Amino acid sequence: MQGYGVHLLFHALAVLCGAALGIAGTVWWAGGNPPVLWAALAALLLGIVVLVVQGRQLAAEPRPRRTAPGSRPRPGTRPELAATAIRDPDDRWRG
Repeated sequence: MQGYGVHLLFHALAVLCGAALGIAGTVWWAGGNPPVLWAALAALLLGIVVLVVQGRQLAAEPRPRRTAPGSRPRPGTRPELAATAIRDPDDRWRG
């Protein structure tokens, strides 16, 4: 889970850009003030840039390899004891 802090930072920046866009858009809608419209558009563009950079960062992270479904140990088993496991049910009575 490398880069999780960076991932959270990108989320926080996207939320801040969304909040700024919402507030500026509401103020512009209510009052028709042109500079606030420019602030809303700037917040929208900044939010899009943040999401694009986050997408590129996630695409650049190495992903863990998936193994074949049959190769994973079942829950509750201990693979390190597989060599000493009883192969034949009758072996446990033979000593």
